[in-house]
Amino acid sequence: MRTYIELFRVHGVAVVLWSQLLARFAFGMQTITFAILLQNKFDNYTVAGLAIGAATLGSAISAPILGRWMAVIGIKPVILATSVIASVCYLLIGFAPITETIAIGISLILGLGNPPIQPAARTVYPTLVSGEAKRNTLYSVDAILQEVIWILGPVLATVLIATTNTLVPIVVMAAVQLFGGFWFGLLPMVKDAPIPRSTKRMGSVLRSKLVKFLIVINLLFVGSFSALEIGAVAAVGQAQAGFVISMLSVGSVVGGLAFGHRARSPLALSKQLAVVLLGDLLIFFNASDPIWLAICLFISGIGVATAFATMGSIIGKAVQLDETTEVYGWIGSGQNIGYGAGAAVAGIVVDKINSTTSFGFAAGLDLFALLVAIAAISITPSFLSSKNEKEEK
Repeated sequence: MRTYIELFRVHGVAVVLWSQLLARFAFGMQTITFAILLQNKFDNYTVAGLAIGAATLGSAISAPILGRWMAVIGIKPVILATSVIASVCYLLIGFAPITETIAIGISLILGLGNPPIQPAARTVYPTLVSGEAKRNTLYSVDAILQEVIWILGPVLATVLIATTNTLVPIVVMAAVQLFGGFWFGLLPMVKDAPIPRSTKRMGSVLRSKLVKFLIVINLLFVGSFSALEIGAVAAVGQAQAGFVISMLSVGSVVGGLAFGHRARSPLALSKQLAVVLLGDLLIFFNASDPIWLAICLFISGIGVATAFATMGSIIGKAVQLDETTEVYGWIGSGQNIGYGAGAAVAGIVVDKINSTTSFGFAAGLDLFALLVAIAAISITPSFLSSKNEKEEK
């Protein structure tokens, strides 16, 4: 705990972390709120699914573009403008007398204007702390907070819907997005962050083999999450699926707190992905039992936050500061594509075969992510001092 206490004593760290958490919190409420609200509004799940898919597609398209814009015109104008766009889209979907087609169109605009909070925050982090140890711990805390969003967001959305109606979480999402986005975007350490403007052409970052490896790993890794979620719902039913799926995030928080701040070697990412794969494979011993499934997802989760933290540290060390926002944008595109494709394929697999096959598909994605990480070991930077490296050996 001393490591985390020392980190939060650094000027600017706490306020940036809490503001970016609030600015991203609506994302955690979005999927389940849209699914329930649009189903109630149009009396079918097809529109809800298409709207969620449109938002995901929009985010995949805009992520590298918005990342590039932040490097060119600055973080503040991009974050403030997109926060307004997202908040307005939320309110239109909830309150405007719209047709099914317009609902899907607004969702696409929402995705295109999705505030790039995470790329901005992770670009600012290296300017807040000095030294790789503290920087690695900061990336770990960021990854843990990301899991908190996905644990608390859906719970808050369902509680609000159950105790009030479907419009209340929409208002909460719009308000939180606007307030959180402006709080984060107007912070002096964010708007005045000493980030050099990029002078290179968009897409030039993709010349880096390491960047391409990280995009592929994220696509496969995040794709496995949606496949696991679909499989869990099909295996244990909707009533128990929420608890089972949440254990992946709980394990991620535990793993992040316990191991995320520790020194990293070029092998670290491969080891963390191997832990995730181990949890996936253990599922097959009793894939229909909710308790066993929850235990397995908890084990998988131990490697999730640490893997994301390690990838953040790799980017922080291997990528020039003026290129990091665009790199995170491309990685965000990979994550969105992976999540959407993983859910779509898993759904087909469940319908055509069974839920256990969906778990096999998720494990296959994590296996390929591990193989890509192993292939990238030779070009992955080390985060160990020479002394620590000798001790680890």
